[in-house]
Amino acid sequence: MEIEEGSEYFFTVEKIINLAGTEYFVLLAEFDKKYLIPSINYIEYKIKTGDKIKCKVDKINCNGKVFLEPDCPIYSVGDNDVFTLQEKEERITHKTYNECMVIKAVSNKTNRGIVLITEKLQQCLQGEKWLCEIQKIKKGEMYLKPISKV
Repeated sequence: MEIEEGSEYFFTVEKIINLAGTEYFVLLAEFDKKYLIPSINYIEYKIKTGDKIKCKVDKINCNGKVFLEPDCPIYSVGDNDVFTLQEKEERITHKTYNECMVIKAVSNKTNRGIVLITEKLQQCLQGEKWLCEIQKIKKGEMYLKPISKV
């Protein structure tokens, strides 16, 4: 069976291994192929050995490496919730290597929200509460679109 980008498949968490100081979940696909995902990104998902999880194939790079994103048990894309803005952080985008600024955000369900800083949010203060929409979930992190200040 050929795995396809954008498709979803079921995996069994076979075990947790440590490679070069990083823990990974070893996932056995429904078609008997194994994949690794870093466990650190999915601590809030409470994934454990023996679990059956559904993952989306987020990307297959030019070397054939498969990037999987497990279904988030906390939020779905399109959900709205109130997030408290935290500190700003500079990041480097993986595709273009450009610098961008994000604001970390937390809710009563997750500590892994981020908001890309736009003109509208330049003057946001740490501790402000905003109603946000979950735009995408990548590496266990919620990408948020602020809707209104609460």
